[in-house]
Amino acid sequence: MMKLSNLLLFVLPVIISVIFTYFTYVNLLTVWIAFGVWLSMVVGFFIFINYYSVSKRSKKYYMPLAGKIQNYRIASFVTSFNEDPKIVESTLISVKNVTQKYGKVFLLDDSTNEEIRKELENFCKKNDIIYFHRENRKGFKAGAINEALKKIEDSFDLVAIFDADQRPLEGFFEQVIPYFSDPKVALVQIPQNYTETYTKIAQGAKYQQEPFLRIIMRGRSGYSAFSLGSGSVFRISALKDVGYFAEYSITEDAATSIKLNEKGYKTVYADVGLIWYGEPPEDLSAYLTQQSRWSFGYFQLLGEMLKSNLSFSQFFDYFSGFLYWVKEGPITILEFISPIIFLSLRIPIVKINPILYVLLYIPYLIITIVLFSFSVKEKGEYGLKGFYYHQVVEYLEFYAITLSFISWIFRRKIPFKVTPKGVVSRNFKLIIPHLIFIILLSLSDILGIIWYLTSTSIILKAAIIVNIFWSTYQIPFLLGGILASRTYNIEKPKYTEIVSK
Repeated sequence: MMKLSNLLLFVLPVIISVIFTYFTYVNLLTVWIAFGVWLSMVVGFFIFINYYSVSKRSKKYYMPLAGKIQNYRIASFVTSFNEDPKIVESTLISVKNVTQKYGKVFLLDDSTNEEIRKELENFCKKNDIIYFHRENRKGFKAGAINEALKKIEDSFDLVAIFDADQRPLEGFFEQVIPYFSDPKVALVQIPQNYTETYTKIAQGAKYQQEPFLRIIMRGRSGYSAFSLGSGSVFRISALKDVGYFAEYSITEDAATSIKLNEKGYKTVYADVGLIWYGEPPEDLSAYLTQQSRWSFGYFQLLGEMLKSNLSFSQFFDYFSGFLYWVKEGPITILEFISPIIFLSLRIPIVKINPILYVLLYIPYLIITIVLFSFSVKEKGEYGLKGFYYHQVVEYLEFYAITLSFISWIFRRKIPFKVTPKGVVSRNFKLIIPHLIFIILLSLSDILGIIWYLTSTSIILKAAIIVNIFWSTYQIPFLLGGILASRTYNIEKPKYTEIVSK
């Protein structure tokens, strides 16, 4: 049954934005932009409140120094779909090295490329690895995991899941197993590690993950942490209790975590570097494919969240993720459009004293930036460079996320796509929306300056300055994204095969 408190939290950002819009809109032609402006600020505030909450919780985060190694039987699943066999084989060897004392390694290969399939099957036979292959891809990754689990569930206690490019370090299970001494722990998640950052896009993707992995997931540990799809170790009986993995979502990891949380199971995040290899998206096409899949999957989760029996705080944690994707997609486009309309066409969007706006909003903006900066100050790898790269890749994704949002609204299905690895390409079409907005924002700035110089009203001048500020603020990040997507000046070392027979 839907909880009233969670339903209220869901509608609150919209209600608040509608109220503000009602009292400040100028005309019916631009009322939707006015609503978007207010929704941007309100959603941003909700996201900030949640971030502040989890960052406070993250300060209490700790990891036990030692624990009892129980005699669990472990099945390690490596999932693959038309991946480079050399990458998969290296991962299988790493997984086998950490698993052999506890159980068996399984390759769940959904590859449709017959050449890849045969090579991986032969490799598994030679290395005592169990090979699973399906003729259909029902449920995609979740379906493959569920089919394998139903075949082996009585033989194993825990299942570990690794993507084809995520390789565990020696001692992986020695640090993970002790958490399961608590019978309510259903999941232990190890952070992913992007090491192959040989392009600007790859670097940006890594920096984008840092606040999430180092702060948000720490703050959600034991409460609302969720599986990241790889480096996840589940209690099989808990998965069985919630009906296995959710096959209806392309982000089956998060959907399954919600089902575990609402059943009262604990989901633990162990922030320790136990993954030594990971390939982030290397070019814009791969990055947008990844972000499109993640955002669409999270949009799909909304119904699951609303129907769930999650506590208010757990719901807020998950719901803030939904708000994040909405803000990075359609709301970002409205943030572009608003100053363009005002400065270029001289059409007012909202009726509000710009000086009052500056006095109220700027302190809030400064506070959020300062608090965010303090929360990540101990993360030496992040810093100012990390913040810039983080913003750059987020400005690159608005178009892809908006398309995912539209597909979700109209109940269209998008095909499951594995993030491409190992191949770097350029596709000019992908940056056309960004180029268009750079041109429009720059033109708006010029027209705004001319308007400012010819205006005699102090209030109007203040309004022009505010809009020029927001228009100009976005240009460096859009431009940085375009440059990052076109620049591959970091030489990637030649791949060295580490597979040993």
